[in-house]
Amino acid sequence: MKIVVIGAGALGGLVGAHLTEAGEEVALVEINQARVRLLNETGLFISEGSKGERCVRVRAVASVAELEPADLVFISVKSYQTETAVNDSLPVIGPQTYVLSMQNGIGNTDVMAGILGPERVLSGITYHSIQHTGPNRLRYRPGIKPIQIAPQDGDITPAIEAVGEVFRGAGLATEVVEQIDDVIWQKLLHNAVVNPVSALTGLTCRDLLDDDDLQQFMRELCMEIVAVMRARGIPIIDEEDPYRPVIKSQKALGKNRPSMWQDLVRSNRSEIDAINGAVVAEAERLGLTAPHNKALVQFIHSRESQKFLRKQEIAATLRQAAGTPEAATARRASRPQKRPTRKAADGGMPLGRVPLEVVPKLKELLHDYYRDVQAASDDPARRVAYVSGLGPVEIVRAMGMTPYFPENHAALIGASRQTGKYIPRALTEGFSQFASSALASDIGALLVGDSPLVSVYGIDGPPDPDLLVYNTNYGHRFIQWFDYYSKRFQVPVYGLHPPAALDELDQVDLGAASQQMLRLVTQLEGATGEKLDIDRLAEVVRNSARAAWLWSEILDLAKTVPSPLTFFDMLVHVAPMVLMRGTPEAVTYYSLLKAEIEERVAQQVAAVPGERFRFYWEGPPIWCALRPLAELFLNNGVAIVASTYCGIFTLEGLDPKNPIESLARTYTSIFHNRSDAYKEDWLVSMFREYGVDGVVYHDGRTSPEHSNVRFGLEVRLRRATGLQAIVVEADTHDLRLFSQDRLERKLRDFIEIHAVSNGSMPPDVPAPDELRNGRAHG
Repeated sequence: MKIVVIGAGALGGLVGAHLTEAGEEVALVEINQARVRLLNETGLFISEGSKGERCVRVRAVASVAELEPADLVFISVKSYQTETAVNDSLPVIGPQTYVLSMQNGIGNTDVMAGILGPERVLSGITYHSIQHTGPNRLRYRPGIKPIQIAPQDGDITPAIEAVGEVFRGAGLATEVVEQIDDVIWQKLLHNAVVNPVSALTGLTCRDLLDDDDLQQFMRELCMEIVAVMRARGIPIIDEEDPYRPVIKSQKALGKNRPSMWQDLVRSNRSEIDAINGAVVAEAERLGLTAPHNKALVQFIHSRESQKFLRKQEIAATLRQAAGTPEAATARRASRPQKRPTRKAADGGMPLGRVPLEVVPKLKELLHDYYRDVQAASDDPARRVAYVSGLGPVEIVRAMGMTPYFPENHAALIGASRQTGKYIPRALTEGFSQFASSALASDIGALLVGDSPLVSVYGIDGPPDPDLLVYNTNYGHRFIQWFDYYSKRFQVPVYGLHPPAALDELDQVDLGAASQQMLRLVTQLEGATGEKLDIDRLAEVVRNSARAAWLWSEILDLAKTVPSPLTFFDMLVHVAPMVLMRGTPEAVTYYSLLKAEIEERVAQQVAAVPGERFRFYWEGPPIWCALRPLAELFLNNGVAIVASTYCGIFTLEGLDPKNPIESLARTYTSIFHNRSDAYKEDWLVSMFREYGVDGVVYHDGRTSPEHSNVRFGLEVRLRRATGLQAIVVEADTHDLRLFSQDRLERKLRDFIEIHAVSNGSMPPDVPAPDELRNGRAHG
């Protein structure tokens, strides 16, 4: 049977998946192009009780234009969308096509019959419980009663019986009956009592049961609807106490909230008119009154209009701020023009001796990202959020904001080797010489009026923020850094302060982190006037999880001998994990990068030709010396095959089926937020997995939170592994703390000592006395 499902939501998706599995020719029509692509690429995942999750490969389309006339069209949209959905489906409704509705409320099939005639219309009802747990995931609990299907005109034909047989063949228990008006009203009783009260109060069904005042109100509401049903001649399931079945329904739903609450949260229009509004209309037709139902309709309409008015208010404010296109251009021109930060002769990111072919694609990707940042900054209808590198960017993206990362800007400044112009300027603002040089570089460049974004990406420079979001999982310097920008731009700043120094993440720690994440969502909703769409968040988290997995696989390829990439390659290609986490573009890019590096492995292409030694880099990068360091190790046959810094972006544990808690778990669990005992065990395993011959520890003077070597870690690891190590005292950005000549000499000496110990150099080469303790000063 050819079947077209209009609306690939919870019910439409479930029915469409079951019919597809049964071998029927099914097309799901979904107007969201991104979701169409997702369903076609990954399928629809369905969880059914203890049976676990299964994936059904479905066909999804954005319109019916490409489809042939169907035997059955299943309408699964909101009640207020019925007329539009049926009219849009006319191209696939042929002379023998039946159109079936199992929508909430009453009156939907009357609308359909008015367009198609009653002989083409089937009304249905289901008791299945279905929830969206992600953009392509459903959780399903079979109903206590079979699906019932009835012809609108009461005439059961063999063709209608065949529809019931198709549903039964798909594992959906179904009865074909002459009429189901009674059953629809009996189900309406439950929906009309529970849905609006939960939607208005925000309480779960379990919470409703614990509130005596609400239970009294809901009982009175129930009896009001029962009076209308009796006047229509509808049988009452429990004549002794009609409210008793509604209590059972609330108990069965437990912690769930009905769809009307979800509609209000997402600023969508609800189905109140087809549920309680229909009760009011029928009461008036019968000469009765339904004041409780009428009040609920008015309350829900009020909430809907508040959402609408709030959107109008925000739009009007933004239009006023923007004015005419000429005014918008003038506003942009009035900003202080940033000058380009020119990189020094030996500045910039290292390209490697064997450049990767995907580098042009990376440059294009980053150009597109920064051009979009510029566009968001220029468009008053869009919001820009400053986010720390390991902050919850997924929530920011899911709420429609454009993220910008001051850390990345600071890294570009450091790589330019021009921080000597900017750090002193920050000191004049009262920042200590011991303050983070990343912070000082970024703020100093702002005060001077320079930016590498002008020279590298051709945009105006860093955007003005609408708000700021940080996470102290990677250091407390963000508190002062983002607080400075909050005061300068007069915008709100929100921070996450997860439990730190964790050995194991227990439920107490996870609960605390999750509560902070939920509070952040509430704060952002209050600041923007928008509600978080949990389905959109699940989609963003899915992209982050996929990109993180690919990045992890890429880093694992460096375990190969010879290594196909080095730490300096990783610093270049980690950029999408920082800047574009949560986007499909990042996933696509890392798929290409992984394929190229796998090809390198197959052909034994070495990132360091003639690889002699394999080192691990622990500590922050020395951004202001990347090219000299890359050349130094390359020329001495040393491949730095792994690093803590790049490894933290593997972000294990992200789960689109449980986005908030998994974000809390993942961002709280990163390496820098763990105990010394955990770090020691983790690094020992890394050294072994990557087969390293030695370790370089960077003790960054102004980044103590990232310099794990300061409290005896290097000695403990040397005792545990026997690996030789060198501690380089320098800084991430401050060139005043870095002597290139001296550092090169010390590192060469270290490499020579390592070669002697491994027998790869003549044994008569003396080891410098000053290196016997394994410590070098940059």
